[in-house]
Amino acid sequence: MMNRRLWGLMRKEFIQFFRDRALVLLVLYTFVEIAICGWALTLEVRNVAAAVYDGDQTPESRRLVEAFARLEGFRLVARVTSPEEINALMDAGRVQFALVVPAGFGRALRAGETAQVQVLADGTNSTIAEQAVAITSGLLRDYNERIAVRRAARVGVARYSLLPRVENRIRTWYMPQLKYAHFIILTMLTISVLILGVLVPAAAIVREKEAGTLEQLMITPVTAAELITAKIVPMFLLKLVGLTVGVLMSLWLFGVPLRGNALLFYAISVLMFMSSSGIGVLLGTIARTMQQTLMLAFFILFPVAFLSGTIVPIGNMPRLLQWLSYLSPLRYYVEATLGIFLKGAGIDILWPQALALTLYGLVLLSISTLRFRRSLA
Repeated sequence: MMNRRLWGLMRKEFIQFFRDRALVLLVLYTFVEIAICGWALTLEVRNVAAAVYDGDQTPESRRLVEAFARLEGFRLVARVTSPEEINALMDAGRVQFALVVPAGFGRALRAGETAQVQVLADGTNSTIAEQAVAITSGLLRDYNERIAVRRAARVGVARYSLLPRVENRIRTWYMPQLKYAHFIILTMLTISVLILGVLVPAAAIVREKEAGTLEQLMITPVTAAELITAKIVPMFLLKLVGLTVGVLMSLWLFGVPLRGNALLFYAISVLMFMSSSGIGVLLGTIARTMQQTLMLAFFILFPVAFLSGTIVPIGNMPRLLQWLSYLSPLRYYVEATLGIFLKGAGIDILWPQALALTLYGLVLLSISTLRFRRSLA
């Protein structure tokens, strides 16, 4: 008898869900917007508008300017005739970076003296400015090394070979191409799971309240556990479909690697759905209208997202916030997702994250079920 009631309730939830076109579009759009984020959201240095002032006009300064113009990530938009023009361009927002080569640059190099150049960066976007300065610093180091090689060649190769040198051999693991889009797509995928896991169950319960059908359910033999199960299970299936759409777009459109087990990812995603749904059901028992649901949801979603490491690395946070990050289920889901996709990690490595999500889900669903039972009493 209980199974018949449960199947009937789940059938009702499916019918109600597909009648609510706005909710269907929300589920699909939440995962489709991952592609928009992959194209638009990036912290990489791309097409940074730059200007150059060459006040020396010597072969040495021209070689430096041409090398700067060839740097990947910069777009040389102006070759100015005075440093004051750079100030005007930066104030107007037309350039974000500039290289100033003063007069006497070539003469100082030929005389074996220290030559100076000036690098100007728009610090309003500190992340991009820092990367741009680092790229330019690398260019200047290479330029200095070539000068040192030419000078050493004049005094003899034997002496140059005795100079101490450090050879850098850098190896980047897991994502050697350092594509920030891969990171942002996977983290947006996890945030989408959180958002839908919270909003959809909460909206389903509040919709019953607003329609007045929750009171009708109270006089039926339906239990709180059955009603919550009926609302969560169909949402699980629908969200897994949306998650599959997001995963396929990540793999096909952006070339995100999947080095681990896809089934393990879906299993951990179900645990994350369970944790986030527990939060959603709890919100549904507190809120009385959809407006209250959205306000309460965003009050919870933002801290959970910020403390997960998707926006700011957890190691960069103050010590107190680092401890509070353990309360965010999204932290464990992000670690598991990045581990499966980029590192090829298995359950032997990710079992702490899976265990944490399981405990979070059981605790949150138990609390929300007890509160929901009281509201039906």
